[in-house]
Amino acid sequence: MEAGRVFIEDLADDNVEIDGQYGLRWKEDPTQYKHGYKFRMKITDATGEITATYWGNKDEASVRAVYDSLRVNSIVRVVGTTRIWKGQLLININPNRGGLVESIDECSYDIDDLIPRTARDVDKMFSEIIEYVNEIGDGNIRAVLSSILEDEDLSEMIKRSPASVSYHCGWIGGLLEHTLNVVRSCDAISLLYKSLDRDLLLAGAILHDIGKVYCYDVSSTISESADGRMLGHIAIGSNMVEKACETLPNFPKALRLKLIHMVLASHGELEKGSPVIPSIPEAVVLNRADELDATLERYIKAREDGNEEDIFRYDNTLRTKVFLL
Repeated sequence: MEAGRVFIEDLADDNVEIDGQYGLRWKEDPTQYKHGYKFRMKITDATGEITATYWGNKDEASVRAVYDSLRVNSIVRVVGTTRIWKGQLLININPNRGGLVESIDECSYDIDDLIPRTARDVDKMFSEIIEYVNEIGDGNIRAVLSSILEDEDLSEMIKRSPASVSYHCGWIGGLLEHTLNVVRSCDAISLLYKSLDRDLLLAGAILHDIGKVYCYDVSSTISESADGRMLGHIAIGSNMVEKACETLPNFPKALRLKLIHMVLASHGELEKGSPVIPSIPEAVVLNRADELDATLERYIKAREDGNEEDIFRYDNTLRTKVFLL
């Protein structure tokens, strides 16, 4: 990482002057306030994200010109001052006091400065996934997994892909990290419930989010791709599994149906994005293990990011206060 750079995670105090390059995740349309027009934006780097507000004058056209010049998922230079408001750290950009925000069209930057990545070794995690595949006794299931994971281009995509934009494991290698966590959980549960089809359960755990390799664009920020928005990872993933089964001669129809079902039912409920709800016990286990990993990460992160002076930290996604002491 660049020496001397001020990272978002290092910002803690009020009234600190900022002048740095960050990724622009989103921006909100300008609105009117007492002294003119303003707009909010979310800027990011490898250590986190923070909301910045541009406080413009009463010339709406000039404020909108600044707003229109900023491209989401590009790199922007931000000159402003930190402010703690209602316990939250923000950045104020006041052009009347030297503040500015501008897109930087051409610049050299270290991707590690702007995009977070897993702290775990991706090659070791992928090797552990392959070890699980090699343990599977059902030759048909093992063949499906091998046909997908042995594709060199796809395996590299798996190692780099995030698991989300920001909800959980939203970093390079996050998909692999999340997948391995779910596989380990499913494996442990299979030891408690001997009637479960362990081979099917592990295969579902490995494949349940495979469609996410096509769902995110990684540049100066992590953003949703067109495929991710228009199709969704469940539809993409189930199609990948179906095609893999079709390439294998005499593949059992019932097994093909169950493997595809594991992906389709992985979110557990129609309201949560699954086109079907679980119809086999292995799909129930997969859904619970998937939710457990994502939810636990939110709780742990909320606790780790909490202010030492606070007793609770409210998490908007969890919709609850996390106890910090």
